[in-house]
Amino acid sequence: MDRVCSSSTDVKENRNLDNMPPKDSSTPGPGEGIPLSNGGGGSTSRKRPLEEGSNGHSKYRLKKRRKTPGPVLPKNALMQLNEIKPGLQYMLLSQTGPVHAPLFVMSVEVNGQIFEGSGPTKKKAKLHAAEKALRSFVQFPNASEAHLAMGRTLSVNTDFTSDQADFPDTLFNGFETPDKSEPPFYVGSNGDDSFSSSGDVSLSASPVPASLTQPPLPIPPPFPPPSGKNPVMILNELRPGLKYDFLSESGESHAKSFVMSVVVDGQFFEGSGRNKKLAKARAAQSALATVFNLHLDQTPSRQPVLSEGLQLHLPQVLADAVSRLVLGKFSDLTDNFSSPHARRKVLSGVVMTTGTDVKDAKVISVSTGTKCINGEYMSDRGLALNDCHAEIISRRSLLRFLYAQLELYLNNKEDQKKSIFQRSERGGFRLKDTVQFHLYISTSPCGDARIFSPHEPVLEDVLPSPCSWNVVGIQGSLLSIFVEPIYFSSIILGSLYHGDHLSRAMYQRISNIEDLPPLYTLNKPLLSGISNAEARQPGKAPNFSVNWTVGDSAIEVINATTGKDELGRPSRLCKHALYCRWMRVHGKVPPHLLRTKITKPTTYHESKLAAKEYQAAKARLFTAFIKAGLGAWVEKPTEQDQFSLTP
Repeated sequence: MDRVCSSSTDVKENRNLDNMPPKDSSTPGPGEGIPLSNGGGGSTSRKRPLEEGSNGHSKYRLKKRRKTPGPVLPKNALMQLNEIKPGLQYMLLSQTGPVHAPLFVMSVEVNGQIFEGSGPTKKKAKLHAAEKALRSFVQFPNASEAHLAMGRTLSVNTDFTSDQADFPDTLFNGFETPDKSEPPFYVGSNGDDSFSSSGDVSLSASPVPASLTQPPLPIPPPFPPPSGKNPVMILNELRPGLKYDFLSESGESHAKSFVMSVVVDGQFFEGSGRNKKLAKARAAQSALATVFNLHLDQTPSRQPVLSEGLQLHLPQVLADAVSRLVLGKFSDLTDNFSSPHARRKVLSGVVMTTGTDVKDAKVISVSTGTKCINGEYMSDRGLALNDCHAEIISRRSLLRFLYAQLELYLNNKEDQKKSIFQRSERGGFRLKDTVQFHLYISTSPCGDARIFSPHEPVLEDVLPSPCSWNVVGIQGSLLSIFVEPIYFSSIILGSLYHGDHLSRAMYQRISNIEDLPPLYTLNKPLLSGISNAEARQPGKAPNFSVNWTVGDSAIEVINATTGKDELGRPSRLCKHALYCRWMRVHGKVPPHLLRTKITKPTTYHESKLAAKEYQAAKARLFTAFIKAGLGAWVEKPTEQDQFSLTP
């Protein structure tokens, strides 16, 4: 059927190309060629005039069928290496194994280094040796620099977006060998249907041989992946015959998310997208980044901003997993988004990891909301929530979990093993080494983080709370009397992600902060978007906020205007409720385990001021704001905190 269609198309094209006279032209005169009809007469071929003969008669020839250009054959590592370093000699080092399953080892010498590769055939062994050679010395951000370093020059008119194979390095753009102690971290966070992974991220790599040393080269502009070659196609060229598995489908009706997986060289990779095709592409993209260190997009604003602390996970895998877990939990809590309280503009959540496998990640809190309390409903007894923005509520929900884990530790020795806390040699408690918290927000926080976001009006430069959390910690003043500062390991956005803007809002603009107390620091978490950006939520922002913490049987719904539930009852997240939890823990902690000595607390305000190191860090933060020209922090009226738990 395809052939018939193709032939029909050819006929139509050729008919347009024939030397047909114009419709309004007169009958051809003597000596002019008359095209033959393509119709009856039993003719089996078509003719067209070619040129005027010397004897006044036209010559005719058969119209040759136009050949459709076939697909460009892929170039593997062997071909890539040969084009960069022609004439290399491959040596057979050994052949082992039975006759029906031999194992060959081949070697190649490049720039004085020997690279070995093994495989069931000599060809595959040579291919693996070539891959290792490429990884070892092509340590350049793009192919043009690699060519220059090899002493080759490219035409200034080279088309970096061409899908032709005459520019071989495009396939292996960014080949590097990361140091084993510093695993590479990459993530795609385009927010659209394109495929991306981090390409302009600094990595530790093996030293460049002296023969390749060149003066600094100008950095060319980033270029898109070759047209027509998506990650699935490229991965198939490198590892033919891979099988992709469908894992799950989730999300609201207007924003579905599919998850596909693929196993490459024994490693499992997942990808998510708004359809299965995109999910497959992102799984392939993740595999290309991890197995081959191959990157397809180098748009700086789309790349993650890496953490300066301990990073246990690949950003692509981590960001997508955190997003998927939070959305999945919200779906469970709202009857697959059918509950009236599933309506929202912004969704946030905190996910905890306790190791290197994100499959063990656990959702700690989920929340929605975009509004603050109306001034007339503010409470001087701590009974109303002042701020119902989703990320603020998620962090307050996390505090309930931290109190529960402290109480678990204080129960008995058996429960101490189950708690996320352990005794600190500096006094008090600290998180176990492998415990990390990751904040997810479905869109960029208000303020400087989204000033230049597309489709958004320019907003006043305000300072979102996540910025202050990167200095004073997420545990707050009261908990800091018991535990060392706790910081988010990553902040992940579901949409409107821009690495430069977010990093500036989170910590760069207060990089001048000085003289922080011991254990307090300017935290620089991993900042990342997700592969399958969240769709913009339809409709007007609701006037309610929901919250849930692990262990709760259901969500709590709060009227954002009043800061209480619809029946006028205080929230389980209000100051009064959290102060009750703190007093309960304070009564259980032996005095010698307190990080700050506090004898008999009287009011909420006095208890907060007792956390002297926390208050000192907060003061340094305020000074940094002023020095950076960001203005003074707008503090809440102290009258709101002058309450006690006694009637």
